[in-house]
Amino acid sequence: MNENGKINDEELEQAAGGMIFNAANTPEDDFDPRFPWEVIDNNNGKVLGKFATYDQACQYAKSFGDDSYNTMQVYWDTVSRLRANPNVFPNPQ
Repeated sequence: MNENGKINDEELEQAAGGMIFNAANTPEDDFDPRFPWEVIDNNNGKVLGKFATYDQACQYAKSFGDDSYNTMQVYWDTVSRLRANPNVFPNPQ
């Protein structure tokens, strides 16, 4: 992830959709109160980007496609479950 809170191009190629997560008031180690809205990879719960507003996060999440889970807001229990049990799929080359 680069300094503006977004993943790099290599990481982006392996990402599969983006769900919206408000990290405020959660046990996130790297929570930044300036950017409480996160876009989360729907396969493994990794942070794809951090944003100041919900609308900014939605715009970024939509860039992953029109799937129904893109822009879907999720909560800490979902994020922690994804991180504990990631769905890892090989990247087809």
